[in-house]
This record gives sequence, structure tokens and C-alpha cells, in this order.
Amino acid sequence: MAKFSIAFIAPADTDQLYHKIVDGDTRDAALRKFFNENISEFYSNDDQGFYYFKEDFFDETSASGSIIEL
Repeated sequence: MAKFSIAFIAPADTDQLYHKIVDGDTRDAALRKFFNENISEFYSNDDQGFYYFKEDFFDETSASGSIIEL
């Protein structure tokens, strides 16, 4: 199982940086785990919330996150 370093600036009143090393079979699986454990409070905790999280995470002009496979 691969390990990923994931960092994300949460959309809160004050910017909050979340960083964690996450195991996952794929990059999407690791992002889903990170979302469920750390970020779902800022989005709806369902597939639509995960979609918006990924949209913010990979936004080409102002991405809020970074993922690196270790």
C-alpha cells in the first residue's frame, strides 16, 4: 500500500493547515480517507462534498491542497 503526504488549507474563518501521511491503494483512495478523517466538517460529508473538496484541492488557479506519493 502506498503512502501519501497530503496538506490542505481548510476553508475556514481563519486559514487552517491540515497535514497528514495517509495510506491508500490509489491517490483518490488516500484523498478520500484524508477527507473523511480531517476535512469533512468543512464540506457536506458525502460524495458531493468530496467532489467539491477535490475541486478546491486541484483548482488550477488557487489550489488549496498538495499531495505527494512517498
